Amino acid sequence: MMTHSPNLVKRLSHALLSAFAFAIIINFSMSILIMPLNHQAIAQQFADNQSQSNTHSLIIATLDWRTINDTVMGGISASQVTLYNSTDNSADSNDNNSANNNVARFYGNLSLEQNGGFASTRASISEPLAKNINMIRLQVKGDGRDYQLRLRTDNQWDSYAYSASFSTQKDSWINIEFRPNDFTAVYRGRRVNAPELNFENVKQLGFLLADKQAGTFELSFKDINFIFAD
Repeated sequence: MMTHSPNLVKRLSHALLSAFAFAIIINFSMSILIMPLNHQAIAQQFADNQSQSNTHSLIIATLDWRTINDTVMGGISASQVTLYNSTDNSADSNDNNSANNNVARFYGNLSLEQNGGFASTRASISEPLAKNINMIRLQVKGDGRDYQLRLRTDNQWDSYAYSASFSTQKDSWINIEFRPNDFTAVYRGRRVNAPELNFENVKQLGFLLADKQAGTFELSFKDINFIFAD
């Protein structure tokens, strides 16, 4: 019969206890490492789901609409933007601070004096747009004049823009749609070479009037949607 000395048994016991403790520490450490990885995976999955949405609606009231007119080059045209809620049935309420505003009214006076002749408004788009969108759809109510929808793929105020013209019907809401190939890259009224427009890259959106007709103007717009359409 084999016997073991007390010292050998004691050493074996210590070795077993050490191995068991080491295994516990390793298991705990791995669980700590895996937890943040799982959170990152969940966050990434959420972002992917957001990017796969087929509609991205701009909220008029949350955008900072600024005007840029020919005064930057010596002209005297003037314009402003006010916001209102379409349920009020009045563009004269001009409560720009209401979160319920869903219509923007761009209006003013276009002058051709002093080599002028344009008025515009634009806003920055801070949130990322979906990768699969291929159409812009919005509603406009105008004065019968021709306007331009302008997009920019950077955050600069003096850079080339992608421009698409559209006509309005006086005092009537109409739906208009744009595809990327409806736009032409322009800089200060002249065509320029630029990368093909991808709606995913749009950082600014705005409207411009430059129809060489002096006088007052008014354009209202709402329901600006970036969508995926067959």
